[in-house]
Amino acid sequence: MEQPPPPHPRAAQDLARVRGAPRPPDRAPAGPRVPARGGGRRRTGSPGRSAHRLTHLRERSARAGASSRAPYRGGVHRLLLQRRWLRAIALAVLFTLACLALAHWQWDRRTERVAAIELVRSNYDRAPVDLNSVLPAGSPSLPPGRTWTPVAVSGTYLTSATLLVRHRQHADDGYGYEVLVPLRLDDGRVLVVDRGWLPPDPATADAPSAVPDPPAGAVSAVVRLRPSEPVDGRGAPPGQVQAIDLPGTVAAGVTAAGGAGAGQQLVTAAYGELERGSESPAPSSSPQAPDAPSQDEGPHLGYTVQWLLFAVGAWVFLVVHLRRAAYEADVAAGRRERRAELVVRDPDRPPTDEEVEDAQVEAMLAAARRDSERQIGR
Repeated sequence: MEQPPPPHPRAAQDLARVRGAPRPPDRAPAGPRVPARGGGRRRTGSPGRSAHRLTHLRERSARAGASSRAPYRGGVHRLLLQRRWLRAIALAVLFTLACLALAHWQWDRRTERVAAIELVRSNYDRAPVDLNSVLPAGSPSLPPGRTWTPVAVSGTYLTSATLLVRHRQHADDGYGYEVLVPLRLDDGRVLVVDRGWLPPDPATADAPSAVPDPPAGAVSAVVRLRPSEPVDGRGAPPGQVQAIDLPGTVAAGVTAAGGAGAGQQLVTAAYGELERGSESPAPSSSPQAPDAPSQDEGPHLGYTVQWLLFAVGAWVFLVVHLRRAAYEADVAAGRRERRAELVVRDPDRPPTDEEVEDAQVEAMLAAARRDSERQIGR
């Protein structure tokens, strides 16, 4: 059946040539220009440019994530070649060597202290033995393992040759004097006996107010052997010494007070520390008993660990600052690269908000990096 013609036949028109025709759906009109910070205007690119920028940012983010999984080894290696970091490493090496030397010194002191404590524990409370079994006549020195060994002795005190040892501390009573009295043994030798401690005279503080006399005549006692003390070059008044230096000041004092015979027969290898209440016959009065030896190891082990921690801490400090400097350098380089890739500046247009923010962040990172370098360079 034949269709009627259209009432107003017209030629077909091209919609693309019609003014005001709709845009393709994948294109959007550009937004209005918004004034940028500081009075300028931000140029808003076309949708194609925005899509390209977004794609580029995603690629940069992916590359940054990949680089963050690998440490900043290249940056660290570059920093290690700089003079200030080489100087910091040299200082760390010297500091470590000093700490190790001090730790070794403290460890040696602890070892000596532990050995001394072992001697006290093994010898102090033993049953007394004969002096000749420990220290035969003519012995040049006391065997190292026999310190604090109790020995039974008998003889006669040479009271006229009594000596006072200055500046000796006794428990919590402060400083005072130890009383040394030579004992002529039955075999003719002369053994110096430390009878105890006396406080100084409150009026003068130059000597005890009174020195109790030892028992007269034949006496027997138990003493613990101790080696001679190191030489002390300081002077002392007559009848006093600064240290129990048996071959030196003690021998001279005994010779001056007791005669040449007493000085020649003096036992210089060791002296005896009197055991409280062991003298027979018992004296009417006596000095305070000497202090028992301390069995405290002291702080040497703690100091050893402390110096080792200082040595380790120096390298931890250096590595942390080195990685921080490498990270800041990497971040700054990445920002400069991104700005060079994404922004093509027009000299006639003002900077955008993003450019201003990047510049501020980069300035803050540079300031932090300078502060870190100053701390390392000190």
